[in-house]
Amino acid sequence: MNKIVIDILGGDNAPNAQLEGAILAAARNTDLHFILIGDESIIKPRVEEAGIIRRCEIIHTTENISCDEAPTVVRTKTNSSIALGMEALRKRDDAAAFVSSGSTGAVLAGAVMRVGRIPGVSRPALCPLLPTKKPGVKTMVVDVGANVDCRPEHLLHFAIMGSEFMRARGVENPRVALVNVGVEDKKGNELTAATFELLKQTDLNFVGNMECKDAFSGDYDVLICDGFVGNVLLKTAEGSMKMLMTMMREKMTSNFITKMGALLVKKKLKELKAELSDEEVGGSVFIGAKKPIVKAHGSSNAIAFSNAILVAARAVELDINTRIEAAIARNSLGNTGE
Repeated sequence: MNKIVIDILGGDNAPNAQLEGAILAAARNTDLHFILIGDESIIKPRVEEAGIIRRCEIIHTTENISCDEAPTVVRTKTNSSIALGMEALRKRDDAAAFVSSGSTGAVLAGAVMRVGRIPGVSRPALCPLLPTKKPGVKTMVVDVGANVDCRPEHLLHFAIMGSEFMRARGVENPRVALVNVGVEDKKGNELTAATFELLKQTDLNFVGNMECKDAFSGDYDVLICDGFVGNVLLKTAEGSMKMLMTMMREKMTSNFITKMGALLVKKKLKELKAELSDEEVGGSVFIGAKKPIVKAHGSSNAIAFSNAILVAARAVELDINTRIEAAIARNSLGNTGE
């Protein structure tokens, strides 16, 4: 029986948001079983009260890795919730995926050092699914921060993994684009120019370069970039959206007439906010590790964390890793190194 391993101690709102998130996820998917890592004296009464104790295994610890600590401390803090979670993934066949809203660096370091990579993958990558202006269409960005310095071969693997992930989600022929400063074939720096040539040699549906202004157009399924560029893209989008929502609120409450107009569109604005919120996204998949790992936002509330758990469960159900390994082998262009 597959179980989702959950870090109960990591995150700004731990352990309450994580526990409530697990309970919500269990209600939404009655087939889910968990390995909950954290303080047993807090976890056990909550899952008993929720009636899911039979679907839960508890690994007791009170040790957490804070965001202020170096990521590599996961090697020495072996009793921390992240380290114990990674160890369960590495050793246990029934531990199918891991979810945490704790230290991003520690989660990624633990994934690489303890769990390991899918055969053939040079670098695992952090890749969220983002909303677009087209209803129901999501775009995956690979990478958004796990690898800030990359070589062309790494971006090639990002493209292969992202494409296979989207194919597993039902996108028949995922459109892969390279994030660049222009759409022309010769645009960019040495990294993007070399990556462009590699991508043209694969069986991927590579549609060329893409400027960031089109990232949320819905015209692309997978956006490829190094972690530095991807993180800037993601954080800029988050900041722009918060600014836009704040400005809209101020403008629509500035006088009596605009307030009346705001009442008329209040329902639609709430729907829009829900579609664009972190709660809806849930978490970013760290693809390329031997088992699916989902990093939820550090400030995740219970709803966001439950969605992150469901993202992990879906990755297991789709058998993403087997698909990626086959795709990497199929598109191998020689030794990629580290």
